[in-house]
Amino acid sequence: MVTVFKMNKKYKIHIVLLMLLFVSLNGLAQDKVFLRDSKVIACKIIAISEKTITYKDTAINAVMTTLPKKDVLLIEYQAGEIYMFSNDEKTVKVEKSNIAFKIENEVLETREQRKERKMKEWKEQEALLSNNILGFYVPELVLGRFTVSFERLFANKSVGIKIPFSLTYNSFRALSSISSLNSSSTNTTSSSSSTTSSNSNNTNEQPVRGVGFIIGIDVNYYHDIKPSLKYYFGPRLRYGTDMMLGGIEGLTFQLQNGIFKSSGKRFTSTLGVGFGFFKLSERYANTGSYDVKQVYPWASFTWRLGFRL
Repeated sequence: MVTVFKMNKKYKIHIVLLMLLFVSLNGLAQDKVFLRDSKVIACKIIAISEKTITYKDTAINAVMTTLPKKDVLLIEYQAGEIYMFSNDEKTVKVEKSNIAFKIENEVLETREQRKERKMKEWKEQEALLSNNILGFYVPELVLGRFTVSFERLFANKSVGIKIPFSLTYNSFRALSSISSLNSSSTNTTSSSSSTTSSNSNNTNEQPVRGVGFIIGIDVNYYHDIKPSLKYYFGPRLRYGTDMMLGGIEGLTFQLQNGIFKSSGKRFTSTLGVGFGFFKLSERYANTGSYDVKQVYPWASFTWRLGFRL
C-alpha cells in the first residue's frame, strides 16, 4: 500500500527557494576580510601579494577588487585559516587546529630595511671576491715614479696590508738634456778655456741622473659606506730615494684616508690623501749640507687602479 502525500503549493515554493539559497551559498565562497576601520567584507579572496590583497565580491558577475595590505587587519578563509596583519607589516597565520602562530616575512620594506638588505646581499657577493689586489698608480708616471703594489685583505675584507714598490726617475731629464745641447751648440766659437768652464757649469746644473727605489707598507682599515663603496684610513710608511727631488733619500710617515670602490668582479679604484712628515737619511749627517735631525711636513695624493687576482 502506497501513501501519497500532497503538498500545498505554498510549501513547494518555500522548498524551492531554500534549495536555491543552499546552492548559491555553496557556490559562492564566504571568505571574510576585516578592515582596520571595523568594516567586514564577505568575499572570495583571490590572491595575497607582498603589498596587496585581491578579492571578488560574492555578488554574481562581481569584479575583482585590490586593497593595500596596510588597510587590512585580518582575513579569514572559508576553510578556517586566518591571517592577521600587524602594525609592523608582518603576516601572522593562525591555525585553528593546533592554535599555532607562524610568522611569514611578507613585509613592506622601509628605506632602512631596504638599505640593510642591499648591504647584506653585497656582503654575500663580496665574500666570493678575491682578497688579493694588484695595483698600478698611473698619475705618478709623470711625477717620476713607476709604482706597483700588492694588497692582501683580511677579516672579511675590513683590513688590508699593502706593499708598494716604486722605481723613481727624473721625468724632466730629457728636456734638460735637449736644453743643454742647444746651449753648447751656440757657443762653438768660444775659446777652449771658456768652453771647458761652460761645460762644467752645465754639468753641475743638470738634474741628477739614474734611478732610485722606494718601498713601503700601508695598513688600511675599511668601513662600508654602501654596497661596493668603502671609506678607508690608516698609516703609510715609505723609505727610499726620490730622483725627482735631487736624489735625496729619506723616510716618510703619513696618516692617509680615502675612498675604495669595487667595479664588477675584477676591478677596483682607490682615491686618497695623506699627511705626515719626512726625515732625511742618516747618510747625510756628515755632508754639512743637510740637517738630518730636522723633520719636514709631507703630504701625498694617490689614485690606484686595482685588479683582483
